[in-house]
Amino acid sequence: MATANPHPQVAGILSALLAGAGQAYNGQRTKGIAYMAVEAVFLVLLFTVLRDPLYGLVTLNPVGRFVDSRHILLAGIIAAFVVAIYAWFHIANIVDAVRTASSIRKRHALPDDMQRIHPEYRTPAGTIAPYLYIAPSLLVAFFVIVIPLAFGIALAFTNYNLYHCPPAGRFDWIGLENFRRLLKPGSLWKDQLDMVLVWNIVYALLGTVLAFLCGLALSLMLENRHIRFKGAFRTILMLPWAVPATVSIMVFFGLFNTTFGPINEILKNIGLKAVPWFQDRTWARVSVVLTHVWISTPFNLSVISAALQSIPEEIYEAATVDGASPWQSFSKITFPLLMSVVAPILVLTLAGNFNNFGIIYLLTGGGPAVAGSKGAGATDILMTWVYDLGFQQLQWSIASALAVLVFIFVVVFSLINFRLSGVLRQLREEE
Repeated sequence: MATANPHPQVAGILSALLAGAGQAYNGQRTKGIAYMAVEAVFLVLLFTVLRDPLYGLVTLNPVGRFVDSRHILLAGIIAAFVVAIYAWFHIANIVDAVRTASSIRKRHALPDDMQRIHPEYRTPAGTIAPYLYIAPSLLVAFFVIVIPLAFGIALAFTNYNLYHCPPAGRFDWIGLENFRRLLKPGSLWKDQLDMVLVWNIVYALLGTVLAFLCGLALSLMLENRHIRFKGAFRTILMLPWAVPATVSIMVFFGLFNTTFGPINEILKNIGLKAVPWFQDRTWARVSVVLTHVWISTPFNLSVISAALQSIPEEIYEAATVDGASPWQSFSKITFPLLMSVVAPILVLTLAGNFNNFGIIYLLTGGGPAVAGSKGAGATDILMTWVYDLGFQQLQWSIASALAVLVFIFVVVFSLINFRLSGVLRQLREEE
């Protein structure tokens, strides 16, 4: 029964016991009935549609019409999300009841008058409408992004591989075993992970820094007021960006060909030895970095040129009057102002380069091979190794565990870079 002076604690307890009861106690009868209907629908689903998938998620045993472990896991994840969404709704229902009761007591208003004087005291139609507008996009994102991500993470805790593969067999939960195999000191998996991780970091750093320096050098040359036809030169330098990356990579694949490649032909014509680009570990890595720099430099050129043009000319004129040398103008004015604009882009580029799958896969395929490895080649980065484990060796659970480690590493690495570069502080100041 509604009361003109509801107690927040009572409203919260009622809503905890039965969704909507606290709202009805506060005088929000329509809202309370709507919340009760939501809870009733959820309870019906819980003991009918959701029961078997939730049981299957725990055991991964065939249940009902689900016999394939993959289907059992997928259905269980969807059911778990439904339960989680309702849990969020139930908590929100309790918070709403407590806040509304507190608001009524604070304003000393009757429940029937609250709709007129308090904009937060609304009927369900007014509060749900905005969520209905974005529901289609949220639903698509849920099934396209969230569910596959959760499924991939869940596989990391199973023994899903060629020998435990439906429909011939089934897989089970094995906890942290896959992560233990990857991280156990002294194991072959750990040695391979260390090798790939170190090269992955070196590749991401080298690719980002060298492409940035090349873009910076070209931008500074194009900003020189004594150069004519700047537009034509800028267009020529931007052409590699217009060419699809796949085409550029295949061109470099031909250029670096050890036997017939133009680069080795030129070297032999001038009396030098041919370079084993794809047969030697060091030269294979050099070829990967050079290709990356070629593809990435135009983007850096575009960003840096735009940033340089935003620096007021008056600052340079004042520095010249004060007797500053060109190097002092660059180190004290140009570079600091440039980095204040470009630093966030560099951090994001670094994170992207860490997972740059295409260049490695198309140029070297991760090779050359490393003796005694678990499929990891000399130029493999973590993501190409994940691909090899999952699609070549059919070690899906190990590949999923490695992908989870990559995700954690990239997040931590990006946060550290954001903090070191001052990007987070800059964003907070802008807010």
